[in-house]
Amino acid sequence: MTNLQDIANTIQSVPAVLDALLTPMDPTALSTRPEPGEWSPLEVIGHLIDCDSSAFRDRIRGIIDGEPEIAAFDEWVAINERDFNAVPLDQLLDELRAERAQSAEFLLGLDPADLTKSSTFGDGRQFEANDFVQEWSFHDQDHIQQILEAVKMTYLPNMTSTMRAALAR
Repeated sequence: MTNLQDIANTIQSVPAVLDALLTPMDPTALSTRPEPGEWSPLEVIGHLIDCDSSAFRDRIRGIIDGEPEIAAFDEWVAINERDFNAVPLDQLLDELRAERAQSAEFLLGLDPADLTKSSTFGDGRQFEANDFVQEWSFHDQDHIQQILEAVKMTYLPNMTSTMRAALAR
C-alpha cells in the first residue's frame, strides 16, 4: 500500500502542477471543449473539486462507517450544475487547494486498519476503503493527462500541414 502521507502530498501537489501548466495559457483555450461531450480543462478542474468530497472522502468515510452500499457518483452532475468555464483559472485552483487541504487532513486522520473495510457497489463488486485511497492519485493523473491532451490541440492550428502530419505518425 502506498503510504497515506505520500498520497496526501501527491494530491496536494496537483493545484500547483496545474497552475504551472495552465497559467501561461490563453483563457479561451482553457474554457474550450476539445470535442462535443468532452470537458474543457476548466471543467476537468471543476470535476476534481467535486470528486474530492463526493467520489473520495464521502465514499471512504461511508465504507469505514459500515455503509453496505457505496454511493454512486455521476461525473456530469457538477459539470451541468455549474459553469466552470465562467470561473477564472486562479479561482478554480484556489478552490481545489482548499479541497485538497481538507482531503489531506482527512487522509492523514484515517486509521490504516480501517482501510481494509469494504462495501459493495451497485453490481455487487466489493471495494475496500483503501481502493479509493489508492485510486485518488491515479484519478488525478488521468485527468492531468486529459488536460494536457486538450491544451496540446491549441497549438496544431498554428503549425504547417507538414508538422501536423509528422506529429500524427
